[in-house]
Amino acid sequence: MKLTELLAGVGTEPVASTKAKADVTGITADSRSVKPGDLFIAVPGTKADGVQFAHEAVQRGAVAVLAEKTIGGLSVPLFVTPSVRKAMALVAGNFYGNPARDMTMLGVTGTNGKTTTAWLVESICAAGMNNVGLFGTIKVRYGGNSIEPTHTTPDAISLHKTLREMADAGVDTVVMEVSSHALAQDRVHGITFRSAGFTNLSRDHLDYHKDMEVYFQAKRRLFTENLSAGGLAVVNADDTYTNRVYNEMKQLKRQSWKFSRAGNGELSASNVEYTTKGIKATLKTPAGDIAIKSALIGAHNLDNILCATGIALAAGASRRDVQDGIERVIRVPGRMERVENGGITAFVDYAHTDDALAKAVESSRAVTKGKLIVVFGCGGDRDEGKRPLMGEVAAQADIPIVTSDNPRSEDPDDIIQDIIPGLEKGELRRMSPAKARTGERGYLVEADRKAAIALAISLAKPGDTILIAGKGHETYQEVKGHKSHFDDLEEASKALGV
Repeated sequence: MKLTELLAGVGTEPVASTKAKADVTGITADSRSVKPGDLFIAVPGTKADGVQFAHEAVQRGAVAVLAEKTIGGLSVPLFVTPSVRKAMALVAGNFYGNPARDMTMLGVTGTNGKTTTAWLVESICAAGMNNVGLFGTIKVRYGGNSIEPTHTTPDAISLHKTLREMADAGVDTVVMEVSSHALAQDRVHGITFRSAGFTNLSRDHLDYHKDMEVYFQAKRRLFTENLSAGGLAVVNADDTYTNRVYNEMKQLKRQSWKFSRAGNGELSASNVEYTTKGIKATLKTPAGDIAIKSALIGAHNLDNILCATGIALAAGASRRDVQDGIERVIRVPGRMERVENGGITAFVDYAHTDDALAKAVESSRAVTKGKLIVVFGCGGDRDEGKRPLMGEVAAQADIPIVTSDNPRSEDPDDIIQDIIPGLEKGELRRMSPAKARTGERGYLVEADRKAAIALAISLAKPGDTILIAGKGHETYQEVKGHKSHFDDLEEASKALGV
């Protein structure tokens, strides 16, 4: 591809163009992976600026460089742009033939519920005979391919490469989890979505975004910058932040639907039944009533079902597609995933924020006849402010057990000490397992996650429920930079004798 074609519509200023008509055979933002014929994109990072590696990239064979600032002494064309991240997204689209333009793009963002909502939308669209591709936290999936991703939303180059592969495989509809990091870093810049859902917004990633308003503004961009002119926003009626997007869409005379279990939206539910086996309900939608049965557990998953229904209906799904698609989602790995034996039920859930934990606790409590035992921890090297908040939520359980959850470079005991003030905000005090067996109220500490899960199950009796929160689908524990195999579902199954 000629440089002129590659940079068409990108908005660049040529600084040195000795070979402006050079052929480009690849694009990369990693100087270590440059091959002869590549365009090197010098992206500023948190630890280093890509311009520092431009000369190295040229030595490796880069035929041009794209950057935000002038770089002296280059022997190849240099193009400067105000935002290299936005430019990279457009360049990647051009290089791979802008495949997103030929497919129906559906997006999901929010703090919690993105993965489940995306899986539901994928299933509903597939029920309508669409050939569907999925980008998500757990899987990238299309045409028989299933890939474990490193990020919820890939970098712009990887994203467009995979979109090209999806289009070539006959995919006509793409469902994408769109993270706040992806939006803040312009990874989806230039991609237009037919419909998009905003599940909720609560405290998370503040180690990156710094405060809730910055976090919200990142999420908001999916609707203000990426939603097509005739596209539809589907937002949570019961969330203050998502309502701001709804109101903004209305002011702009753009289409927007609210969803709410409480009934104050275009999408709601009636005749709702929650059990340990799932949900039955009648969905009230702009397309009419839809009777659904779902294997997913809890009230928060009814929110996800409503959001997914709105996104899919806006993309042309029928009521029958919604009904069939929801019923076909038997499980979403690590999302209220159930294992049971001898009348004791354990749920494994990815809840790693105070809001997500509160919803998982609420959903678990609603289907529990006996005690609710919660095993949880907080990740290291992440937002420390949410640790006591999660402790405060866990205190609602009959027996909270604090443990480790990917401590990373931090001392697990230090993280636990940050959690404890939340647990002790009420009347709870630390107790021994022996005291817990007598029915005394308090919390337990067991830093070894495997031992904590085993302890929880040893304390349970028929009719009791254990919620194991934080890791969900993850199959590792990260300690001091080392990842070792660890799977909450496996450990719960072993302890239950399944």
